[in-house]
Amino acid sequence: MIPVAAVLLVTHGAAVGEVTDRSAVLWARSSAPAEMVVVYTEEGDGAPATVRARSEARRDLTARVKLENLTPATLYRYRVHFEAGGETSETVEGTFRTAPSPESPATVRFVVGGDLGGHGFCREETAGYAFFDRMRELRPDFFIANGDMIYADSDCPQARPDGARNVPGDFPRIDDPAVDWTDAARVREIYLAHWRYNRADPSFQRFLLEVPMYSQWDDHEVLNDFGANWPKWAAAEREGYPVLVRAGREALFDVHPLWPEPEEPQRIYRSFKWGANVELFLLDARSYRSPNTLEDSPGGGKTLLGRAQLDWLKKGLGSSNATWKIVSSDVPLSIATGTRAEVYGRDAFADGDPAGAPRTGSETELRELLSHLDRKNVRNVVFVVTDVHFATSLRYEIDLDSEGDKLLFHELVTGPLSAGLVEPRTPDATFAPRVLYAEGGIFNFGFASAEGSRLVYEVRDDRGRVREGSRLTIPAER
Repeated sequence: MIPVAAVLLVTHGAAVGEVTDRSAVLWARSSAPAEMVVVYTEEGDGAPATVRARSEARRDLTARVKLENLTPATLYRYRVHFEAGGETSETVEGTFRTAPSPESPATVRFVVGGDLGGHGFCREETAGYAFFDRMRELRPDFFIANGDMIYADSDCPQARPDGARNVPGDFPRIDDPAVDWTDAARVREIYLAHWRYNRADPSFQRFLLEVPMYSQWDDHEVLNDFGANWPKWAAAEREGYPVLVRAGREALFDVHPLWPEPEEPQRIYRSFKWGANVELFLLDARSYRSPNTLEDSPGGGKTLLGRAQLDWLKKGLGSSNATWKIVSSDVPLSIATGTRAEVYGRDAFADGDPAGAPRTGSETELRELLSHLDRKNVRNVVFVVTDVHFATSLRYEIDLDSEGDKLLFHELVTGPLSAGLVEPRTPDATFAPRVLYAEGGIFNFGFASAEGSRLVYEVRDDRGRVREGSRLTIPAER
């Protein structure tokens, strides 16, 4: 239940997302149902424009508007407040820069991260999520929120595993046996409480007031290793699993500057062009996947992406004229994942070492994608990934179409921003990745600068320091 506010407030700052060269989506949340008023203007331009939208209880008092007819490569300033019953909230101010026009050779800088607030590593009592300040200081053009931006199946007690203290979270784990999964209102409120907690962090709010975001989900936005179209969760016999999936997806859209696709309003995968140098492809490996336990075999139909999304990705990468094709995948390519994989199956593309067990990754589907890229001679593809709670950079050079030339691409893995830490694992050998860098035991994020001639990438820790050995310069193939 949403309490009635005594004072009208902007409760969680504001955020801009889905920025193109001509549009952007702006989001904010109020303390009571109200009209959101957004005033925005080009830097140095004296003609502000105003747009409005309603915040409603059915969307957790959030509102979003789409700003259109913008000017490419331009800094915009905006002000947001709410009005209701003659009362006006305080005003929140922020900025964003639109993408360059499609033919512009502008350098594009971005940060990527995921895995936030998991396994007891939540908002530290004094510093909070201060790494967002370090990310903001880099002045990136955008942030890729790669997934696991909440851990709905974790809680946030005051005591942290490292001996420090959290700002405690007043919510349960969604997998707590005491939570009735058939109670749709209760389930929805638990997801929203996790999101409100993370987004209440001051450093995160400052960051989002200046840096546009692109959002996708992974498993912990709903439940560990889940698939959205499954009839039940593999790890427990409990009623109400479809209620969780529906509520988790609704919460994702409610709390982000995500604009629903008119013909597919629940679709999460999408793409965005940033000038001549970057096209960003955001994937969804949760909504269409086969059961993790299904054995992978040629012709067997095992999928993580689903046929429609896979065809969309193949077509998009094959036709893109951007120098760099950045694919943000919510699961890794060659790092085998999956809790108790011998029982519940693999959760990402890689089989790992099955040790006589059925091969339950999705390597057949990945091979189809990579073979297509090799056959079409698609160059300069870079996958960015979080999920596995350590940082590593992998280089691939493999001839999948047997024509003599090799497909060269990279997989750049970061994380966690703030969650349980693990040591690097040896990648699956199927597609012959070469490890360029690997490091565990640190909170971290990725920072990249893409030019027409090269992409420079580095891993930075939670203090903003470049990790030794992580800096990578990838020359553009022509």
